[in-house]
Amino acid sequence: MRRIGQGRTAEIYEYPSNQIMKLYHADFPAEAVQNEFRITKAVFQKGLLVPQARLFMDDEPRKGIVFERIEGNTMLALMIQESGLIEELSRQMAVCHHSLHAQQDDEGILPTQKQILTGAIQNTSLLSEEEKTKVIHYMACLPERKQICHGDFHPDNVMLNETRDQYWVIDWMTGMSGDPAGDVARSWVILMSGTLPSDTDPTVHRGFELARNIMLDHYIQHYIQISGISRQELEAWILPVAAARLDERLPAVEADQLIKLVQDRIRLL
Repeated sequence: MRRIGQGRTAEIYEYPSNQIMKLYHADFPAEAVQNEFRITKAVFQKGLLVPQARLFMDDEPRKGIVFERIEGNTMLALMIQESGLIEELSRQMAVCHHSLHAQQDDEGILPTQKQILTGAIQNTSLLSEEEKTKVIHYMACLPERKQICHGDFHPDNVMLNETRDQYWVIDWMTGMSGDPAGDVARSWVILMSGTLPSDTDPTVHRGFELARNIMLDHYIQHYIQISGISRQELEAWILPVAAARLDERLPAVEADQLIKLVQDRIRLL
């Protein structure tokens, strides 16, 4: 099979019959791969625009999922290739995200937002036990809702076709039900602090840094405009989603930035 993409957790390979296989690194938990397969199937069955998950590969040292192949580019790639599209694509990203939140998980198929965030906060070794307890107690007072949330929504997880009139949302490992404000806050944290892999082409790095602030401003402003959610509602979720992100395999520079953000906000409680 020919490799056509890679990320921090998996590699993407061509697969027969117009499909792709997402092959996870050997040390990646099998349970997380199973979750992505199950959640992707669930949101696809609800009619959301996601690639169909067709087969879970569990008989190899590396676990994998076979998906239908989507032809197109990610929003991030388009933003970097054509900087004049950043504002338009950022607004389109907000529309796409809001369309996910229009659906509810009334059947209780997905894990809940607070369940996922609490587990990640408890699991991180980058905060003290006292700090983790404060964040979890604070989060308990935030709204509990049942909207479908992606949990890792950013422009590299949204694909567009060549004419940019059709999109698909990929990578549903962190799919959950909860408060859309928390899902958007998570996107804010990712876009504010996220870094590209160290082997990324320097030109792409420069393009990403130039796009970052423009993307954030237009995405957040447009989401607030079309959803009616206030900036204060988004702000309320920044602390728990930033603390939960510390449980991920982050580069040191990104982790240090988030630790400071979390500790500064804990002091304001």
